[in-house]
Amino acid sequence: MTKVIAECGSLPAAITSFVGRRQETAEIRRLLCLRRLVTLTGMGGVGKTRLALEVAASSREAFADGVWLVDLAPVTDPAAVAATAAGALRVPDLGALPFLDQLAGYLAGRRALLVLDNCEHLVDACAELAGTLLSAAPELRILATSRHTLGVTGEHVFALAPLAPDDAVELLRDRAVAVWERSHEDEAGDAALARLCADLDGLPLAIELAASRLRTLTVGQLTDRLENRFALLTGGSRTAPAHQRTLRGMIDWSYELCAPAERLLWNRLTVFAGGFSLEAAEAVCSGEGIAEAEVLDLLDRLVAQSVVLTCEASGRRRYRLLASIREYGRERLADSGEQDALRRRHRDFYLALAHRIDRNWYGPGQEENLARLRVEHPNLLAALDYEGDPRSRLALVAALRWHWCVGGFLSEGRRQFERVLAAAPEPGPERARALLVAVWAAQTQGDLATADRWLEEADALGEWLGDPWVRIQASGLRGVSAQNQGRPRDSICRYEEALAAMTALGDECEAASWRLALAFSQAHFGDPRAAQTGARFTAAARASGDRWGRALVLMALGHDAWARGDRETTETLVRSALEGMRGFNDYAMVGRMLELLAWATAAGGAHERAARLLGLADALWHDAGSSICAFGPQMAEWHARCEQAAIAALGEASYRQAFAEGGKHRTRAQAVDFALALDTDSGAGPECGRDTAYDTGTESGSGSGTDADAESGAESDIGTEGDPGTGAAIDADGDIDVKETAPSAVRRRHAPAAADTEPASPAEGPRVCDVLLVDGDPAVRENARRILEASGHRVRSAADGLMGLTLFRQQTPDVAVLAERLPGLDGMGLTGRIHEESAVPVLLLADRDDPADVVRGLEAGADDCLAKPFDGTVLLARVRALLRRTAPAGRRRDTRTSRFGDLVYCPVSLEVHKDGVPIHLTTTELKLLREFAASPGTVLTREILLERVWGCAWSGDTHVVDVQVMRLRAKIGRDRIETVRGFGYKLRA
Repeated sequence: MTKVIAECGSLPAAITSFVGRRQETAEIRRLLCLRRLVTLTGMGGVGKTRLALEVAASSREAFADGVWLVDLAPVTDPAAVAATAAGALRVPDLGALPFLDQLAGYLAGRRALLVLDNCEHLVDACAELAGTLLSAAPELRILATSRHTLGVTGEHVFALAPLAPDDAVELLRDRAVAVWERSHEDEAGDAALARLCADLDGLPLAIELAASRLRTLTVGQLTDRLENRFALLTGGSRTAPAHQRTLRGMIDWSYELCAPAERLLWNRLTVFAGGFSLEAAEAVCSGEGIAEAEVLDLLDRLVAQSVVLTCEASGRRRYRLLASIREYGRERLADSGEQDALRRRHRDFYLALAHRIDRNWYGPGQEENLARLRVEHPNLLAALDYEGDPRSRLALVAALRWHWCVGGFLSEGRRQFERVLAAAPEPGPERARALLVAVWAAQTQGDLATADRWLEEADALGEWLGDPWVRIQASGLRGVSAQNQGRPRDSICRYEEALAAMTALGDECEAASWRLALAFSQAHFGDPRAAQTGARFTAAARASGDRWGRALVLMALGHDAWARGDRETTETLVRSALEGMRGFNDYAMVGRMLELLAWATAAGGAHERAARLLGLADALWHDAGSSICAFGPQMAEWHARCEQAAIAALGEASYRQAFAEGGKHRTRAQAVDFALALDTDSGAGPECGRDTAYDTGTESGSGSGTDADAESGAESDIGTEGDPGTGAAIDADGDIDVKETAPSAVRRRHAPAAADTEPASPAEGPRVCDVLLVDGDPAVRENARRILEASGHRVRSAADGLMGLTLFRQQTPDVAVLAERLPGLDGMGLTGRIHEESAVPVLLLADRDDPADVVRGLEAGADDCLAKPFDGTVLLARVRALLRRTAPAGRRRDTRTSRFGDLVYCPVSLEVHKDGVPIHLTTTELKLLREFAASPGTVLTREILLERVWGCAWSGDTHVVDVQVMRLRAKIGRDRIETVRGFGYKLRA
């Protein structure tokens, strides 16, 4: 006869409050309604047991036959698992059958929830228990906690992440007050508490242990002492299992559960800083006990055991260790005697990577290579810290020249050069080459005295070594100093000699560098050969896929146009150059482009816009540790004249205000977007003169009056003297054509298309509208623009999806025409963003006339689809058809405001209201809200937010995101932005 369970449940009463995890609790309860076995996994101390007990307690009513806890932590014998479970459920031991069979028969027909806690050291026995009981008892549910999955058919794994930042802070406050009412956490602000919790990896166990120390230490003192975290974080509850009383005990438990090879890999992975790729782990951690082919399987096992975490950065899968796990493994690695060998292999791997990127710089993949180096920045610094071989350190710091000077780390690179050169004074080829790259960094920052001192040493070393390559480079770099000191003849002569010598040596990479420098110098000083030199470089760059060099030579030709007094061509070339710098963090060169664009803008009478551009350039100079003076007295003079003209036109106060507004956009990506958006901002007032579009060499047809009207009375006194002469024109791809003068090329490009346009019909009465045109192909984009403008439509265009989204948010168009394939954000993704924020119809341009492409585009949300190549009449007909489906412009509803419950947000005016009351948000908070509002209900990881809002890729430190999200929540409502397991956030739609 079946016995009746005397008491329905055996859950212990909670002693402390349960903090946070609201979303996880709800999700696990939902899963238990759908799945019969749910396993909570995660590293030790992440709070699996506490969460399982909270879920079980809140689920009592759903299980008529009770909720039962089976604590397996003290069990060491796998054969005792079934008996322990039977004892927990108070199943009478009848002795006739094995415990497992008795338990299965006992639970058959009962609706109960069984919590199997701490299964990781008894995985096989727990898997057998779960499988048998679930087969025998259809109404049974099992909630297991383990650092490793059970591997049972039907198991649903819920990977538990550390606490969200605000939950972590709340837990710290709660536990600190419980320890002592006057704990020092009261003296700390939210930022200090958030920093401490982040340094504790958001682990509940570590936070609770730290809270006990706040009786005697302040939050700041505790944070400073975390380097010795294992000695510091002790003194847990005496009633807790032994392995949960200290941080070390908790990690000891995880370590002992790993197989020997897994422990070995764990130890070796601690050599990485921030994170690492599979390729790096295979190269650095294999050998002496681990074959390279075994690394993938071992790494997968460590991920399954929650020792290693996965993440995404710059589109690549990466792995990382929490700080506590890393420190523990480093202690074991040091004890093993392998640390020096591992650090050497680590250094060698990143040296090989840097050499590979350096050798192939002038070619395709520049942006991707810089992104990879950017995400590996912590590892690069760690490799440079290894002092085992001074020559290799010199080689590495030199091979990273593009990372330092083009990747946005100029000041850090300069610091590393000084440090490494001081630590390795012995003469040799590696020191000579490091000195040459250090010279480039110093020259870019305007420190010509240090640059010349290093040049002297490098030249002497080249002579002593008998190395002609070093001496050629030194001579060419003397040309850079000559250019920056205003000596054109010396500069151009040295560049020509370096170019010829490197060409003779067969070094195509350095020959390309000196050809680019030659084009710069010739353009800067008005040499008539600049256009031809630039055209040769651009042809080579286009053939090789060199985007960075091509952008720089366009800027150089912009200087040439400016020196000849051709303001329009200057603006056209600089805008094209800025477009080409997307993806590069070359602060110094973007700063030069912005300066040049400011001069041309002021010369056209748009002094407020010029002031903003000057402020923007100044912010980039400051962050790069440089200034306009670094590039010669002529540049400084033009800058001063532009500034004086703007102050004279605006007044000192208005100029300073506009200058400061421009300086708020400090990252390279923000700078380019802001500068190009200024050229398309129709609301800048009459002072802006004619409105121009930002894409390569095009002008909007929305300006009032003719070119002559715009020029009349608008010219500033900062224009240059001289005969315009014959300059460089640009074709539809932004390339240089030396056979045609620049002004005639601009007029040709803006002439209306005759063969493929349809004139507006008065009888038909076509509606004039605002069109957003986004296409990465300059020829297609320009052709479509001419067709639409010839019919009277106002067109704003962009070359990539992200800029297209920016233009859309600045001013809602009547219709959007988007290419299917776009850099940054593809056409289908942009279509989704537009439809999320508005009712604007979208015409998608497919790459080919394939029904499958058309269907895919329509399913992605496009209102119509047109295949390339298209006829102009067809394009106009499709646009008009879309316009007929929408209300006229005068009656079109305002689609720019988004509502999320009681929160109302306008991405155009940047106004935010909650319950009808306006809310003041900082610039960073507005940017965060913009990203959330653009993708409501979509999880945005910390890494994505860091890159989009702060303009930099993830480098292992996302604390700033957590702090800013916490502040934003405090203003718009804590429940409005949800924390999603997996280290992300989403806006509740």
